[in-house]
Amino acid sequence: MTQFYEIRIEGHLDGKWADWFDGMSITLEEDGNTLISGPVSDQPALYGLLRKARDLGLPLVAVNCATGPPKPHSATNKRSATKMDANTTNQPDARALLSTLWIVVMIGILAADVLSLNIPGSEELLKTTSVSAGLSIPQLMFIGAVMNGLALAMIILSRVLPSRVNSWVNIMVGLITFAYIWAGAAPYPHYTFIAAVETICLLAIIWLAWRWRTEGPRR
Repeated sequence: MTQFYEIRIEGHLDGKWADWFDGMSITLEEDGNTLISGPVSDQPALYGLLRKARDLGLPLVAVNCATGPPKPHSATNKRSATKMDANTTNQPDARALLSTLWIVVMIGILAADVLSLNIPGSEELLKTTSVSAGLSIPQLMFIGAVMNGLALAMIILSRVLPSRVNSWVNIMVGLITFAYIWAGAAPYPHYTFIAAVETICLLAIIWLAWRWRTEGPRR
């Protein structure tokens, strides 16, 4: 038997999340909570919705069952919800923003590698780095390939991973990439400039992922 449920979670979600919640109505409330309401076919469907709410990383406030469609909200609440929804839709999607920042980081890594090939004595510099690191040249090349692969993978993973996992993965890979960039820093203007751009992007990634972890996806 289909019943109407109201699921209230802490934090604001964008209306576009309605598709993720099987087309249920999403209302942003003045107290900072989000009301997800609509018909639910059975208990397994309800549990599925609750799992989706959990995956967003936002605390569950309440779950209420009604015998019929929920009563319309007051005009004041509707105006407030509409205004807040308009504000949030003007903001970039967190997943898309993280993915875009990783694209910039990836381009920076590739650009630094390509430009460094034109440095006089680059082969000797590579041998010197190999000796100082205690690694063979193939091992150094493998580490570089792994780091390039991580940055490339994050472009996709930032869009598809569950919210809570997504934030932690972005933070950890961001810190690892930051260490990699500056551990292999070369004393050349082009590398310093590219590394600075990458650092700004990585700090933005870590900050966005941390805010997402603590506040939840507000868009």
